[in-house]
Amino acid sequence: MKIRFDLEDDDVSVFHNKNVHADFYLDSYLEVFVIEDNKEILLFFTTIHSTIVIDFNQLLIELHQTGKEQVLDTFGNANVYTFKKVGSNLLITNFDEFSNSQEWQYTFDFMAFTKAYTNELRQHLKNLVEKDAKIIKRPNFMLLRQGLNELEIVVAP
Repeated sequence: MKIRFDLEDDDVSVFHNKNVHADFYLDSYLEVFVIEDNKEILLFFTTIHSTIVIDFNQLLIELHQTGKEQVLDTFGNANVYTFKKVGSNLLITNFDEFSNSQEWQYTFDFMAFTKAYTNELRQHLKNLVEKDAKIIKRPNFMLLRQGLNELEIVVAP
């Protein structure tokens, strides 16, 4: 299993613009894909992606620690994502509030999903630092890094 973050506009010129901060880049549009058994699944998409990724990090940690159902409400669409841990599996349900119906439901191995997500988050943060080393001082980046550190504890053998 692999997870991929696709940023709609991976234009790093915002880092060189004195009128905007790196937070502008951290809040661009994001699509998160799961790749498993040669199938690519759009898991969710959102604007203000750093906020959603910070929330998603915490969601996975809470799910691991408590086993209680978690909800991710993304910005930029009318979908609500529910995450349940059932045994060693992760059950993800996408509910469309406009149509008042379930769009889809997927089941993944919880630990494999969390490891794949942690690997992609680590790569994403590394790419950000390579683009602009000063980003490590931004509050959103610090929260993203903190979430990564906590997730690495979850997936450690």
